[in-house]
Amino acid sequence: MNNPWKKLAHKPPFILGSDRDYIDPISIKRNGTQYEVRKDLLPEPYIGNKDSEIVLLNLNPGFSDCNVIEHEDPYFRSVLRKNLLHGPLEYPFYYLDPKLIHLRGSAWWRTKLKEPLMIVDGKALASRIFCIEYFPYHSKRYQKLPHSLESQKYSIELVKRATKKKNLIIVMRALARWCEIVPELKDYKNRFELNSPQNVAISRKNCPLGFRKMGNILNG
Repeated sequence: MNNPWKKLAHKPPFILGSDRDYIDPISIKRNGTQYEVRKDLLPEPYIGNKDSEIVLLNLNPGFSDCNVIEHEDPYFRSVLRKNLLHGPLEYPFYYLDPKLIHLRGSAWWRTKLKEPLMIVDGKALASRIFCIEYFPYHSKRYQKLPHSLESQKYSIELVKRATKKKNLIIVMRALARWCEIVPELKDYKNRFELNSPQNVAISRKNCPLGFRKMGNILNG
């Protein structure tokens, strides 16, 4: 399947045309702006090297007011664009890039990856993990849509590709939703979930067997 993100506009709204019919009708009146899809921010449907042996499955990129300023940074924008096209990056999992350590997302991910970062350094880890988001666009909270987005088909293919390669898959959030759109995950032997999806740290305590396998890969 061709990468649909090649068609993303170079100026807002940063919504794929194939997704627009599903995104535009989202109602935010009842709940303020917490479900608002941010069309002014570049999407983050995935982060990292798609050929990584370790795949993390998350729910959505989230949103904080500081993201608006962060996305104006030319270096960060260039990294986001290259990532969307699977282009080469010194730190494919860019939230571990020292040049981006000031980002809110960097602080969040470094906390969640604290224990893996004790096994290998940031540069090594950044080349060996790949995170796929269930929903690609930024919003404070995820609101379930009546239909899957067209762009999700590409994410589904990336997950299926990982299962065919027998990659380690750790589900951080939304296990039921992921299994619904990727049925192969239901009985996939190399899939692990967290003990606490509210605290999505990848750690010995939160994902004992999955973390052990992750450590074996990183040490290999």
